[in-house]
Amino acid sequence: QHRAELTAYRVAGAYFKASNITKLPRPKKLEAEYAQLASEKAKFYEQYKEAKEELLKLKTAKQNVASFFREEEQTQQER
Repeated sequence: QHRAELTAYRVAGAYFKASNITKLPRPKKLEAEYAQLASEKAKFYEQYKEAKEELLKLKTAKQNVASFFREEEQTQQER
């Protein structure tokens, strides 16, 4: 009935032992670290969004240039 919980407990214990963790950090310390990581994530996500928008603009420009040269090539062939 509680096999999954016991397995998770054993895996966590093995991880702590392998990582030489003898004491668990205090909840307030974990909350502060979580808040810091969430802040970093938000900052990096903003950078990601800006880079994604820039990539989209560059892809559009690339397609426009390719289309322009295809049209030029077709008009050259028609002459």
